[in-house]
Amino acid sequence: TSEAEASDEENIVAELVTAANDNDGISLQLNGEAFSFDSDHDIYFGVKLEINDVDQTDILAGLCITDTTLLGGVSDGVYFESVDGVATVSTVAEQDSSETQSDSEGTLADDTAMTLEFYWNGAAVYFFIDGAQVGRVTANVPDDELLTPSIEFLTGEATANRCKIHWARAYQIGKS
Repeated sequence: TSEAEASDEENIVAELVTAANDNDGISLQLNGEAFSFDSDHDIYFGVKLEINDVDQTDILAGLCITDTTLLGGVSDGVYFESVDGVATVSTVAEQDSSETQSDSEGTLADDTAMTLEFYWNGAAVYFFIDGAQVGRVTANVPDDELLTPSIEFLTGEATANRCKIHWARAYQIGKS
């Protein structure tokens, strides 16, 4: 069984622990879709996390449509992902299953915290890794769906793996 649990470790708010079979893991989504990528809203999403074995896990973090299989199955969202077999981070804007994806925008390291953030200003999404801008996207931003904060973490091997969440936050501000 995979678990999402509060952490007793200082500066860690939650720990995601997968079960020990390939593709076991945890999918977390806030109950209710409320974030709108339209010109009337600014949006911020950010998460600081660390993974024990970065090239043997899959991670997705961002704002997505409600879905039971985020990695490989989500049709609408703005998010970061890293897939099993590599330690690189991709940025993705996806509308109706059409993606604008930039691969190798950052590199994860075992047991090392990384901050993933994006900002929507009503016209473009700006992606940041550890405070440095790594991309800007205007195509395939899902402007016809409401989205929700989402994190999915899967093991890529027959071993339990861990993802520590230092913090996660999402804000939407309406323009006047």
